[in-house]
Amino acid sequence: MPFTAPAGPSGTSTGPSPLATVFSDRAGEEGAASVAGTAQLDPLAQVLRTLDSISTPQGELDRALGGEASDAGRCEGIEGAADGTTPAGSARSEAILDAASALFAERGYHGASLRDISRRVGISHPGMLHHFSSKEVLLGAVIDRLEAHAQGLLDSVDALTDSPQSLRAALTGPWDPREHSMALLSTLSAEVVNPDHPGRFRIARLRLVHEHILERVFTGLGENGHLVDGVQPRIVARLLFSLLLSLTVREHTVAELQTAPTADPIADVQNFLDHVIRT
Repeated sequence: MPFTAPAGPSGTSTGPSPLATVFSDRAGEEGAASVAGTAQLDPLAQVLRTLDSISTPQGELDRALGGEASDAGRCEGIEGAADGTTPAGSARSEAILDAASALFAERGYHGASLRDISRRVGISHPGMLHHFSSKEVLLGAVIDRLEAHAQGLLDSVDALTDSPQSLRAALTGPWDPREHSMALLSTLSAEVVNPDHPGRFRIARLRLVHEHILERVFTGLGENGHLVDGVQPRIVARLLFSLLLSLTVREHTVAELQTAPTADPIADVQNFLDHVIRT
């Protein structure tokens, strides 16, 4: 079953329109026309707008998903790659993003320098800066990719609620703990406990996006009689995504130290589902 993000608005580039281009990291930067249309946004869009206005940590973020709007101060995010520094459709830019994503997944944002990334691509440091003016801009472009991945899942949420088999298939594909996108997200998620991390709010709300998607899936499965009695979609969604991130870390640490495989992350995830989904 394909999980593809929709084509973005017409313009100089093609491909999915990342969430970052729709929901600014700086609260209040959307135009008046955009604000006027808030009432027509789907629940996830409203959640992201709420998160953009939050400056306090997890407690506020949790309440935001419960539908409580906050008038707290504006959070300062990073400027994304849509600031014109990255030539649209540049193969070299894509190679830089590939290298940055790999190094950020391996070493984290602070552990990977622009020179490390440029060496992996095989270009000079000034050549790197020609495509991405700063490390923060590069991080923004990397997170754009993660948001496009999440957007694809969001667009497929109705298909995922059709049957337990659809969810099980997604957990061996887009949410597979062995996949690069999950490794990158798990590394950045661990890093953003640092309040000074430049991607803190985008990564935090991206995690909430995944939890929100899973909650919608479990809610739909429950409405169709596929959940075990007493299972709460919101709680099990959090538990499942936490398990996915933890298994991702395990695959890149503990599993690498074992001479023979003793655990299968996909089997672990499926076993978890066996306890919450009716067979």
